[in-house]
Amino acid sequence: MFNKWGGIIFAVGIVLIILDIQISKKKKGGITAADKQRFWGVLWLSVFLAVGVMALIWLMPSD
Repeated sequence: MFNKWGGIIFAVGIVLIILDIQISKKKKGGITAADKQRFWGVLWLSVFLAVGVMALIWLMPSD
């Protein structure tokens, strides 16, 4: 059960990265170093959020 929610959160992060890459490609200057740093930041944020949600679900008492 907890793998599903972690996967959903991670997938949303990946979708955000893909959209951001597409928008950055269309800019006049193309993809810059700041854009790449933002991509990595969103990736790590989505990983940590997914792990956090999975840990919270795993730690919740089950009836």
